[in-house]
Amino acid sequence: MTYSTLSRRRFMSAIGCGLAGLPLVSAPGFAQTTGSGDGNILILIELSGGNDGLNTVIPVTDSAYRALRPTIGIAAQDALSLDADTALHPSLRPLADIWEDGALKIVEGVGYPEPNRSHFRSIEIWNAGLGADSLSRRGWISNAFAAPDLHNDLDAQGLVLGGDMGPLSGAGRFGAIRDEDAFLETLANLPGQPHAVRPKTVQSPLAHVLATYENAQITGDAIRRKLAASQPRQWDFPFTSLGEQLRTAARLLDAGVQVPVLKVVQDGYDTHDAQPYIHAELLTELSEAISAFARAMQQMGLWDRITLMTYSEFGRTARENGSAGTDHGTAAPVLALGGAVAGGLSGRKPDLTALVDDDLAHTTDYRQVYAAVMQDLWQISPNSDLSFAGPPITLLR
Repeated sequence: MTYSTLSRRRFMSAIGCGLAGLPLVSAPGFAQTTGSGDGNILILIELSGGNDGLNTVIPVTDSAYRALRPTIGIAAQDALSLDADTALHPSLRPLADIWEDGALKIVEGVGYPEPNRSHFRSIEIWNAGLGADSLSRRGWISNAFAAPDLHNDLDAQGLVLGGDMGPLSGAGRFGAIRDEDAFLETLANLPGQPHAVRPKTVQSPLAHVLATYENAQITGDAIRRKLAASQPRQWDFPFTSLGEQLRTAARLLDAGVQVPVLKVVQDGYDTHDAQPYIHAELLTELSEAISAFARAMQQMGLWDRITLMTYSEFGRTARENGSAGTDHGTAAPVLALGGAVAGGLSGRKPDLTALVDDDLAHTTDYRQVYAAVMQDLWQISPNSDLSFAGPPITLLR
């Protein structure tokens, strides 16, 4: 392929800087920076479709759980016990091992007031991190890194390896790598050498595009050189979509790519029918991919700098439906794992006898989780937009 056949559109597609990745008009940030962290890395895992939290983290001794789910409820003898009242789905055995190591935190009942049950709208709310009333399309990670010069010394502020830009949408040095070979081929055929970025003051939409193009070229070239100079290791990742995305994440980190946020996605959690089989398969894939990534990070000596965090647009209904499944719900647990994570249960279990509109009332606002990520990983102090009332959450030891 020559440069004459390399269109600007293909370049933007290959590096993941489509319209969603272009800088937006400047918007007020919602965090004050007190530091840039000490090399902590966040791996965001989107469980797309709405993960069923009640069958992921199970209130095994709650009689209301059995009444609400006579068919699809997980039997206590099959579940993986965490404490006297709480257990994990049996497909999460690798995560139970991480729990035993004290490196898994489970934040229960995570949601937001006035929940929205639309896939598209609810994930927009989770991505922006500003509550159900906000119409912002800018991601909470982009907002968190909006302070001048924060992470500007790194190869990128964040990279998406699966799904849309989501929490990384908006201004900043964010991009995506969907396919390593296509990424390297594209960058190898760019003309000339990377050159200085245009001044940060942007005066027109065209200048936005030019600044993004040049930022992406500089960032992409640094990543290309590191990947080309690094020999891939023979890791034992599962041959699933999520496994391949996390393999790419490990490959980037092993090559020395400096990036504080990587985002991956696992699809398929919209379990309206035949949930027991489908959900078990999904959680098996999830736990095996996370376990393989944890082993790779331990081998590389990076495990203590890693925090993996799951999230989903909503949980599922408390009551099973007539098709051995569940429908769009509200609150669900968030899982956080890593070598420096303060393991244990956090938040409060939703009361299954006090449903709201026949569904779970959230007990932890998702903005509390985001605030904990920013504070603990990067010493970014959230302002009032994320200072939601509720007990503070501590992620790291």
